[in-house]
Amino acid sequence: MRCLFMCVGVLLASVAITEARPKAAGNQKCKSGPVDLVFIIDGSRSVRPHEFETMRKFMIDIIHELDIGRDITRVGVVQYSSQVQNVFSLKDFTTHQQMVKAINEIIPLAQGTMTGLAIRYAMNVAFSTAEGARPNVPHVAVIVTDGRPQDRVAEVAAAARESGIEIYAVGVARADMTSLRAMASPPFEDHVFLVESFDLIHQFGLQFQDKLCKIDLCVESDHGCDHICESSPGSYQCLCLPGYTLNEDGKTCTAIDLCAEGKHDCEQICISSPGSFTCDCNTGYTLNEDKKTCTMIDYCSFGNDSCEHECVSVLNGFNCRCKEGYALNDDKRTCTMIDYCSFGNDSCEHECVSVLQSFYCRCNEGYNLNEDETTCTMIDYCSFGNDSCEHECVSILNGFNCRCKEGYKLNDDKKTCTMIDYCSFGNDSCEHECVSVLNGFYCRCNEGYTLNEDERTCTMINYCSFGNDSCEHECVSVLKGFNCRCNEGYTLNEDKKTCTMIDYCSFGNDSCEHECVSVLKGFNCRCYEGYTLNEDKRTCTMIDYCSFGNDSCEHECVSVLKGFNCRCNEGYTLNEDKRTCTMIDYCSFGNHSCDHECVSVLNGFYCRCNKDYTLQEDGKTCQADNLCNVVEHGCEHQCVSTPGSYYCICPEGHLLQDDGKSCGSCRSANIDLVLLIDGSKSVRPQNFELVKQFVNQVVDQLDVSGHGTRVGLVQYSSRVRTEFPLSMYKSKEEIKAAVLKVEYMEKGTMTGLALKHMVENSFSEAEGARAASRNIPRIGLVFTDGRSQDDITEWAKKAKDAGITMYAVGVGKAVEDELRLIASEPVEKHFFYSADFSAISQIAENLKLNICAEESQGEIEVKDPCACDSLVEFQQATMTTLNQLNQKHILYSSMSHQPKYYSQFQQNKVT
Repeated sequence: MRCLFMCVGVLLASVAITEARPKAAGNQKCKSGPVDLVFIIDGSRSVRPHEFETMRKFMIDIIHELDIGRDITRVGVVQYSSQVQNVFSLKDFTTHQQMVKAINEIIPLAQGTMTGLAIRYAMNVAFSTAEGARPNVPHVAVIVTDGRPQDRVAEVAAAARESGIEIYAVGVARADMTSLRAMASPPFEDHVFLVESFDLIHQFGLQFQDKLCKIDLCVESDHGCDHICESSPGSYQCLCLPGYTLNEDGKTCTAIDLCAEGKHDCEQICISSPGSFTCDCNTGYTLNEDKKTCTMIDYCSFGNDSCEHECVSVLNGFNCRCKEGYALNDDKRTCTMIDYCSFGNDSCEHECVSVLQSFYCRCNEGYNLNEDETTCTMIDYCSFGNDSCEHECVSILNGFNCRCKEGYKLNDDKKTCTMIDYCSFGNDSCEHECVSVLNGFYCRCNEGYTLNEDERTCTMINYCSFGNDSCEHECVSVLKGFNCRCNEGYTLNEDKKTCTMIDYCSFGNDSCEHECVSVLKGFNCRCYEGYTLNEDKRTCTMIDYCSFGNDSCEHECVSVLKGFNCRCNEGYTLNEDKRTCTMIDYCSFGNHSCDHECVSVLNGFYCRCNKDYTLQEDGKTCQADNLCNVVEHGCEHQCVSTPGSYYCICPEGHLLQDDGKSCGSCRSANIDLVLLIDGSKSVRPQNFELVKQFVNQVVDQLDVSGHGTRVGLVQYSSRVRTEFPLSMYKSKEEIKAAVLKVEYMEKGTMTGLALKHMVENSFSEAEGARAASRNIPRIGLVFTDGRSQDDITEWAKKAKDAGITMYAVGVGKAVEDELRLIASEPVEKHFFYSADFSAISQIAENLKLNICAEESQGEIEVKDPCACDSLVEFQQATMTTLNQLNQKHILYSSMSHQPKYYSQFQQNKVT
């Protein structure tokens, strides 16, 4: 194995050594063959600053002992947390000084612990030929981590090892041993290390200095040797064990086969071993003491405990056999006695009982076996004496029952009898009383009644039929006498004979609102004068004189007792004629609050301005419609008035300058524009359609062509997807059609990942960006609705460092600090915000990208640049209007909190 590969192995193997050794004199470098080494370091938040410094020194100490060079040892460093950072690639540096400087400039990412993501990056990117990895050179990865991975590592680590990467896993403090073993190459004792603190890592470098270049090349690898690797200074050779011969490849060995050459005297089987052989027997045979001949194995001699009766030995096993009178069970081991009853026991009346080699008959309980030994007879228990039964004994199976004579029932003691009470069965047929007798019953009536002819029902004696002349109205017969009763509507007097009509009003006439009038069987209600009885015949309602016709009242008639009054509607006053009404003039009370004119209306007033003035939001003051005519605007070309404000515009081919008044010319109208749109779950489908409309509004203002402006579109959420690159479409129509077909991604908001994709891919020449030497302005526009779930600092800076002019448009829950971090300087000209998706169309209307790069010297053929037919005027009117509104060019307030400013913003449509 190459020198560095072996040095790293020795370095990690010396983890248990805690005392450093001094460096060797002369600071000699290892001069052996080449190796590609990549450090994969954990930059998660759990790694404390002083621990990270220890890990930094660990890498520097190892690099100082390596012979660095393009054709010797190459080194790369990858940092990871929730994302992966390529600190420098295998191809980047060729000197120790360059590497040490880059390592000292590493800033910890301080996020999660996505170790699996880092291993995948190392396999797919860090060890790729594009990043400087060499074929046929050992690839070694050293992973240093202090925690449990937050993603899966086993599968990706296996894939990395399969691709030829040898992995050393160094765990510190809180690291998980199971995860380290899942990452590292075998054998684990040489590739997995777990120490208590980062301080111990420093010992690796010290041990490394002592063991550098004193390595037995066969210690860490067998170099493909089949049997023996023999080391020599700076080299090695392969050897074979006795009985083997080395093949032509110089590594593998082939055994000398005596069996194949027929040089043996085995009876059955010859087994070859290198330079020798042994004899063996076929299955079911055992080798005899002469080690050549074979004898069949007697399996029964080993013990036939598994056979219940007898064991019979056969080739390759044995069989079980049962004694006479038994049958072998399905398990082929145990025996069961033969059941002769199962062959047919018709001769037994009740039950057949099987015995060895025979059977006998048995009777059920309560029966005796007859002399024929097959049939059975029930036992007669009454014959034993039934003196306990009062009337009669009846024999049954296993006992007897007592029975009573007709007309009697058996008592609870099941022995004695009682005469049946037929009346207790239910005497519904007797109206009054039932009298029980033997085998029957008869009916009897209560006193004062007589039994009818049906001998069941009874009739009360009618005393009224004897003469009732003393009752004035009606005689009612009762038990043993009679009572007098009055007709309905009358009450019986104290003499119990005569009747008087009932006065119902005397009971209380609360139900009558006014008066009660008593009548036969009831009463009637009557109302006072001026009232009429309602349909309920109880309550009274005052007569409504207005209903007879109130034409004399102009507005409303109010009915009163025996007459009516007139009343005016709200906002009116009744005139002296008590009939007509006049509207109240509120302006006459004093209209000092109106700037110009007070107009009285029903229940109030409003203010009205003179001609060429507009009423303000306070509803009172007036302002001139055209401020350009009344203020010193200072516009170089033209002043455009807006409600309550004004702004300056320039002629075609010119741009409004930073002072908002003067105009300047442009020299180029072509850009490479990439739009990054947020497709996260929080945007929602209906708002995502508004985002696509926003993109198309921006595109509408561009001069798109192969030689003019080029447009690319990228959507991002938890991942990044190029919808179309800069090179794909050559016209507005193609781009707008493609935008409408974009499908909503949903999920997270990885804005940092999207910026990285834009810098590394979207503005590459492979995707259609024109060469930087042609000075075509590169514009990036990021549209988002929320806080990024990853860090944007690094790639926002790299985008601007790469010469990309960045614009940031935020909606809803977008974070101002993040938008400002993305936007180019001056931030106020490159940063927009709206609290509502419904307003983004207005932002697009006013967002005209400033692409007149003053130093542009593009080599492509363009239109007359000063005609600016395709020029997108970034903030020409929007920024000026917002400046007048004292918003410092930043639209960053909720529409609900700034209604006036938002209304003005909506009205400022730039021509």
